[in-house]
Amino acid sequence: MSFPTPPIPNREISVTYMSGAFDGKRLSFDQPMFGEERIITIGRREGCDVHIPVDNQVSRLHAKLGCVSVPTTSSDSVTNPFILTFWLEDGGSRNGTFLEREEEPISGRVSLRPGMLFRIGRTWLRLDEPMSYG
Repeated sequence: MSFPTPPIPNREISVTYMSGAFDGKRLSFDQPMFGEERIITIGRREGCDVHIPVDNQVSRLHAKLGCVSVPTTSSDSVTNPFILTFWLEDGGSRNGTFLEREEEPISGRVSLRPGMLFRIGRTWLRLDEPMSYG
């Protein structure tokens, strides 16, 4: 008797458009490998990971969203455990990058939690809960 090969774990992070022309569209990206960082570019420029071509308030490279896989202590049941942390940084845009209901644009790199909304130009986006399953 043979057993089916278990599926390869699917580890992704995603961003969902919450307004604008792409409202409801979800973009998925691979999570960074253990101990590494993934940077997602956001802007009007062709080739940005999160492309917002129809919002004239969005700069060519408006912002960056980072995900870091931080190693944590192993246990008997889990080897090589990690925690995902997220950050958001304005890319020197003309109109700023905004978090949730804040009236002032972000300055420098700020922490971001899954489920948080952020605004690029007039377009609202959400960092979704990361998916890790096997």
